[in-house]
Amino acid sequence: MDITKFPQFQLYLLTLMMFDLKDQLIPDACDNRCIYSTIINRAYFSSYLFCELWLDYEKNFRVTSIKNFGDDEEIISEHLQVRNALFNFGEKNMELNLSKLSKLRKTADYDPFRDLTQKDVSDAVEYMKRIFSHLKFD
Repeated sequence: MDITKFPQFQLYLLTLMMFDLKDQLIPDACDNRCIYSTIINRAYFSSYLFCELWLDYEKNFRVTSIKNFGDDEEIISEHLQVRNALFNFGEKNMELNLSKLSKLRKTADYDPFRDLTQKDVSDAVEYMKRIFSHLKFD
């Protein structure tokens, strides 16, 4: 399987490019948070979608849409299902990387008054790189 043709990988490449050019991408009227939050968001979503694809292709695991949970069932988000599946399939470090990315993404997206640091962005990209380099397709 040529993963480089998939949108998840294309988003990975875009995120790496944005990270490399981050200081040049900051508009004059903005601070670095506008770009930092975008990079963190894209790092998370490329990793989440990549993990979801890997679980489907390699482990025959598919997430259940929250609309398909019964009235008497506890609803588990698709994102948590992916992290749980990584853990359950023995990919505990990848689950941890995706969880850390998720936490950074929530801060970046939902806490606009919290500063994002260079370390936050670097950590997000590092977690993404670990996920993409570790999970292999046969």
